[in-house]
Amino acid sequence: MEPAGDSSVEAAIAWLVQTILATLLMDKMEEWIRQVGLADDVERLQSEVERVDTVVAAVKGRAAGNRPLSRALARVKELLYDADDLIDELDYYRLQQQVEGVTSDDPDGMRGAERVDEISRGHVDTLNCSVGKLRSPVWEHFTITETTIDGKRSKAKCNYCGNDFNCETKTNGTSSMKKHLEKEHSVTCTKKPGAHPPNPSSTGYATENVTLVEVGSSSNRKRKRTNKEPAQTTADNTRWDKAELSDTIKKITSQLQLQLQGILWAFSKVLEPHGSSSASSSNHHQPSTTSDQHAKTSSLAPRKVYGRVAEMNSIRNLIAEKKCDALTVLPIVGIAGVGKTTLAQSVYNDPDIKSQFHHKIWVCVSRKFDEVMLTREMLDFERHEGSPHENGRHEGISSLAKLQEILKDIIEYQSKSFLLILDDVWDSMDDHQWRKLVCPFVSSQAKGNLILVTTRNLSVAHMLGTREPIKLGALENDVMWLLLKSCAFRDVNYEGNQSLSIVGRQISEKLKGNPLAAETAGALLRKKFSIDYWKIILKNEDWKSMELGNGIMAALKLSYDQLPYHLQQCFSYCSIFPDGYQFLGEELVGFWMSQGFVKCNNSSQRLEQIGQCYLIDLVNLGFFEEVKREEPYLGCRVMYGICGLMHDFVIMVSRTDCASIDGLQRNKMPQTLRHLSIVTGSAYKKNQHGNIPRNNRFEENLRNTITSVSELRTLVLLGHYDFSFLLLFQDIFQKAHNLRVLQMSAPPADFLKHRFEEVDGSFPQILSKLYHLQVLDVGAYTDRTMPGCIDNLVSLRHLVVHKGVYSSIATIDNMLSFQEQHGFKFHISSGFEITRLQSTEHWMHVDTLEDVYEAGLVNNELSEKLHLSWKILLRT
Repeated sequence: MEPAGDSSVEAAIAWLVQTILATLLMDKMEEWIRQVGLADDVERLQSEVERVDTVVAAVKGRAAGNRPLSRALARVKELLYDADDLIDELDYYRLQQQVEGVTSDDPDGMRGAERVDEISRGHVDTLNCSVGKLRSPVWEHFTITETTIDGKRSKAKCNYCGNDFNCETKTNGTSSMKKHLEKEHSVTCTKKPGAHPPNPSSTGYATENVTLVEVGSSSNRKRKRTNKEPAQTTADNTRWDKAELSDTIKKITSQLQLQLQGILWAFSKVLEPHGSSSASSSNHHQPSTTSDQHAKTSSLAPRKVYGRVAEMNSIRNLIAEKKCDALTVLPIVGIAGVGKTTLAQSVYNDPDIKSQFHHKIWVCVSRKFDEVMLTREMLDFERHEGSPHENGRHEGISSLAKLQEILKDIIEYQSKSFLLILDDVWDSMDDHQWRKLVCPFVSSQAKGNLILVTTRNLSVAHMLGTREPIKLGALENDVMWLLLKSCAFRDVNYEGNQSLSIVGRQISEKLKGNPLAAETAGALLRKKFSIDYWKIILKNEDWKSMELGNGIMAALKLSYDQLPYHLQQCFSYCSIFPDGYQFLGEELVGFWMSQGFVKCNNSSQRLEQIGQCYLIDLVNLGFFEEVKREEPYLGCRVMYGICGLMHDFVIMVSRTDCASIDGLQRNKMPQTLRHLSIVTGSAYKKNQHGNIPRNNRFEENLRNTITSVSELRTLVLLGHYDFSFLLLFQDIFQKAHNLRVLQMSAPPADFLKHRFEEVDGSFPQILSKLYHLQVLDVGAYTDRTMPGCIDNLVSLRHLVVHKGVYSSIATIDNMLSFQEQHGFKFHISSGFEITRLQSTEHWMHVDTLEDVYEAGLVNNELSEKLHLSWKILLRT
């Protein structure tokens, strides 16, 4: 991948600084860092990160033409990614302590993670992941001292005064303990978001019959088998060393200091007296993609138009109707290279259309919108004999008002109709500027006046147009072959070397209907009419090179470079989806939010709403395509996808962070990989019995391809597969502490109950260690029971499961970030209280009406909709 532009690097640095500081400045994070003894190291790192923000802001825009400065900025960006991963790792251990009861009193400096396991009368057994979770906030102030044989709590001790309580029933258990806390200790047990429950270990009272088990300790890895149930374990291999972490923090801090010195040195060279003129020159005449590549277009068509017959007929009919208002504005919309300008040139030069207008004006607007300059260009087309302002008498006039008076007089002279082409209009023009620009034309008395506007931006088309825009899509394969022949052979009727024609057709199909891509490929093929040479072009797809300044990828990158950085992030992330894949808007927004791409804009909008605005922007700018799809039982659904060569382009600009593996192809995965999708459709197929045979070759390919998972933040599995395939990801699930998104389109029906063969622990227990996970999508999972340990996922925002799945999540109240669910039900039983649930709509099943009150649902103001159901048992 070609290096990112300097402006993108600066934007990436700003985003990383914001992300790192946001995590470090969390109250809980600051407190935890002090507890584990890393405060000094982290504070120095934080100071250096803040200094990065200041220094980079000072040199903003100065890196063009200054290679040392450009390289230093790129290195700072990579170091900030390292710092972000490190801080993310620290936050993982903080969440682990929150969930598992990890203590930080190891004299060796957090040598290992510890948790409080199940408390039993005479022995300690490793917990089943749903046992021992405290349902009511009352239990946070008590320590369980005895349990019954079936694991229910029977006795507990107050952490403040040491009084014992029987807790076999709600009457002498939760209720009496709550009254005791309120009367004796003035403690109210209503949970509020953000409240910090007291830590029993800090109360000064010893905990009886409690054993602390080091996570990863080999002596406690296997659970004692009881009642012939499958062995389970809560242990994982999460071990961390304070000294090692401290060294890593110091190393990153030191390297940031060094690179900042390099930035300041390179910047000082720019400001030196002998370099000031060159610096000024480079800033004003830098080889920017935003200016030089906006070449002015001509009204003359450089080649024959292929296809677009329907579009041309539509424009002819509009003109022939003679029912147009005084001014009709017709936008032509499409992505770069699709042929907008070519179609406008065809209209401008068409003899039949030409005869309908007395005035024709062609103006290329491009990026910079300047009313004075554009008006002067319009006047340059209008130097007719008899005009009151002939012979260029407008030259030397800089007043917009005067120039527009001259233009109006010319237009109104003989009151004849006009055709105005405004080519390549971007989004730098607002409605007020537009009305001012066309004011001389609006006042014309002639009818049938037409303005054709070509733009890449659908929102611009809607703002300017008085008619529905003409949306240009891809050309058909046969038309593309004709176009490619005309570009490569200079002869659309070429029937010479048939071998060349066969390869040429294969190339034309890969151009995905984009005319500029055909011109780019044709120019390459024209260099040498050799089978071997053309096959190399086909294999390497050389027309996609960014080095071709006038090529299709450079044109697409021009659009990409104009995006604000947050939209660049959101778009490039979507390269993990295969070509032609269609996704739901809310699904994609959830993914973006999980990665921190969606930022609060200080409005009252929720992040989901802001993310939807991002999606709309990318559709309007032509990066996404909106598709309406009819589905059984669901009706019409709006889907989104990346069309044509835009998908090839997004793979190019994101290849350092994102990757997709499809079938048996061998891809080299970068060490910086953060987002990965695996498409299994071609590797796993059901046989005649409906089973999915194992694919050893595919699995071996994956083993050799996926070697680094420590930075992984997204894992998407698309297609069918068997459980042996999932075994390949045991390392990912155990080591990828940064994972935010896990999507499994078609997991085996019993995968949440399945045990790994080579590791201690069941699948759900290993998943329950993903404390950063925000999106869990197991949409095709149909088992009626979800494991209770899913409540360990304290960062979870979106949970997607098959409609009707029944759950008994005991402590969903711990899941502070939980926002929504799809077709998911929660089961509330005795002693369960929900006060933090923030979803817009939830289905709850309760055992009794009393549980509704005890769960705190009556006074829950955070849910907009709440559906309750319970069974009524009649006694006879």
